[in-house]
Amino acid sequence: MNEKDILLEEIEEAIEEKNLSFTLIKNVVYVIIFSLFLLVPKIYISNNIYFYSVKINKLLNEYYSLQAENSILESKIEKLKFKNRLNSYSF
Repeated sequence: MNEKDILLEEIEEAIEEKNLSFTLIKNVVYVIIFSLFLLVPKIYISNNIYFYSVKINKLLNEYYSLQAENSILESKIEKLKFKNRLNSYSF
């Protein structure tokens, strides 16, 4: 045999040794699927918690602004009541 044939045989043996077996690939796929079954619900729940917290923050901001507006309106009502009482006593 010449050197070329020997080198080719050695390369073929190295390639055959490094090939992944079918069972190894199958096990890797099973691990990936199993991890997806565990992680997808967690990701879904985390996303829902995030979106609900955004909605809650928006509603809280609206609530605080409405409270402030309510206090302003109450003070205006008190001023009008006071003014009305003064006008009713003036004649």
